[in-house]
Amino acid sequence: MPSSTFSSDARATTPEPPSLTQPRAWMDDRRARSATIILLIGLSLILVAAELSARYLFPKMSRIERRVVQDEYEVMSIAEQHSSVNPTVLLLGNSLLLHGLDYPAIRAKMGPRVRVVRYTIENTEYLDWYYGLRGLFANGVKPDLVVVCLNTGQLLSHNILDESAWRLFRAQDLVAVSRAAQMSNTEASGIFFDHLSAFYASRALVRNYILNVTQPGYAEQLHALAQQPPVFPPQQEIMVGTRLRLRTLRDLCRENGSAFLLLVPPALVNRDGALLSAGALEGVDVDAPIGIQELGQEFFLDGFHLNARGAERFTDALARDLKLRFHRTETFHP
Repeated sequence: MPSSTFSSDARATTPEPPSLTQPRAWMDDRRARSATIILLIGLSLILVAAELSARYLFPKMSRIERRVVQDEYEVMSIAEQHSSVNPTVLLLGNSLLLHGLDYPAIRAKMGPRVRVVRYTIENTEYLDWYYGLRGLFANGVKPDLVVVCLNTGQLLSHNILDESAWRLFRAQDLVAVSRAAQMSNTEASGIFFDHLSAFYASRALVRNYILNVTQPGYAEQLHALAQQPPVFPPQQEIMVGTRLRLRTLRDLCRENGSAFLLLVPPALVNRDGALLSAGALEGVDVDAPIGIQELGQEFFLDGFHLNARGAERFTDALARDLKLRFHRTETFHP
């Protein structure tokens, strides 16, 4: 009995040999951590490469992006312009201005005494350019005359372009932009990422570029769908909204020492007459160089954008009106 008891106690107190599975589990855990670190590093490198490509490579590949970057470079040069040099006219707008204006021609027509600078970004509307102007003024871009080309629907719109958050907006304006655009919390968080990342902000532009290269027919159909006319509110609401926004743009420019002009692009349908009436009531300069519905279908590419013939007519008329303002107002100093 004693020997049996001793044997049982000995077995109870003798430590078990180390398990052979413990080193293997430790090695598996270490491999998992290493794989995770490598994966995170790889993802970080991909994101950095995508961001650098969006900033520096994509403008070399895309004709549209290259033109926007060139416009932006010239606009920023206004901040370096000495106050004693010739007056500057800054033309802002979307594809309506891009297709409707012969840029080299209007620069030549205005002559060497007035510098004309264009900044066009497709699909931009009122909020893009209102907050974009705030950013330009803050950066010292203060032309003598700011010309914004928008139609009625675009002036009343609450939409913004993702790319604007990165290219046009200041960080301190993002909360105000999200409220003005009537965004949800999820949408509002998106513009903060847009502001930080060129790749994230230009994702739609990159997607459209790939579609245009690989599936041009499909891209054309999507473009046609995007050109559907907007639904307008009642006439009284149109008048109230246009007056408010014209006044806001005028006051912003005035506070920064610039005159303001709203440029009404030609159209096949009469939806922009309210802009002229609202401008007259508010004392804001609104110009339609070509009368509404003055040009027929033969002057348009797609019923919305002007073709080369229409652009020639519109450019001549705009140059004529700008020259008249040059001579009869104190906006410019010959």
